[in-house]
Amino acid sequence: MAIQKRFPGSPFLYDSTSGDIVGVSDPDGSQLLFARIPHVGAFHSESTQTASLNTATALTFPVTDISKGITVVSDSRLTVTRTAIYNIQFSAQFRNSSGQEGEADIWFRIDGSDVAATNTRITIPKTHAGGDGYLVAAWNIFLSMNAGQYAQIMWSTPSNDISIYTASGLTSPTRPIIPSVIATINEVDGSYE
Repeated sequence: MAIQKRFPGSPFLYDSTSGDIVGVSDPDGSQLLFARIPHVGAFHSESTQTASLNTATALTFPVTDISKGITVVSDSRLTVTRTAIYNIQFSAQFRNSSGQEGEADIWFRIDGSDVAATNTRITIPKTHAGGDGYLVAAWNIFLSMNAGQYAQIMWSTPSNDISIYTASGLTSPTRPIIPSVIATINEVDGSYE
């Protein structure tokens, strides 16, 4: 990332890519760089999500809880405005309505291309005691992304009985909705180099 003086005679330094003011320059040539406030985003879905058999499907999170420099485009694309390292965290409430255990794979993409070595296979429990089987998949990953790029969380399953589940109107006791997916992303490197 290039840092330049904003204009002749000014002590302020700015990032020539983002336009952010990033520090000041002393007349002796030394520089003081500011710690920048990280960009963050938090999103979720209140809809049950399904996938066609053995088909790569993006998790969606159309509800925005927090958005500072990070947005969701087309309900699934976590889009950043600064080049940095980002920590993406998610949880997905899987449900299996079959009497057999079910499987699903989850992995990450950047700009539509799979990120190497990010796939994980999970096993969702079968129905039991008259109820469906449930499993929460939850983890995080660090991804280096350039300004304007987007990340997606993908999934696939070989079973029509597997879904990513939501529930509302929960009583006895009254409690919040179960989102099908929660996703957060935050900038973690904070550097200008």
